[in-house]
Amino acid sequence: MAGRDMNERERRELANEHRGEVLIDSATPIEGRRLGQIVSLRLEADMIVSLRDIANQRGVTVSDLLREGAARIIAAEQQSMRITELSFSVNVFSSQQSRWENTQYTANPVELDAADLATR
Repeated sequence: MAGRDMNERERRELANEHRGEVLIDSATPIEGRRLGQIVSLRLEADMIVSLRDIANQRGVTVSDLLREGAARIIAAEQQSMRITELSFSVNVFSSQQSRWENTQYTANPVELDAADLATR
């Protein structure tokens, strides 16, 4: 346990092993850190059991699993919001032929970005 950060269960077990053992002047000041916001939610009992089983198998906490799930949802949403194809029409009046000509274009925005970067 000393070579790595302890998970929540290990910290709890260590705290319970030494419950009531307080040494005067044994505290070590540490630098504070910014804590994330706490979110509460209600889950069905069978879902909680499944999450705890998975967390135990992975050696992480249920909170770690829920944060991982939230991160995956955010990543998937950001991926789905990317423009994958760009289509547009250009209408040009030809004075020689006295008529409008309509041309349809389609481009991949990633390729457009690459071309733009190459010309800089």
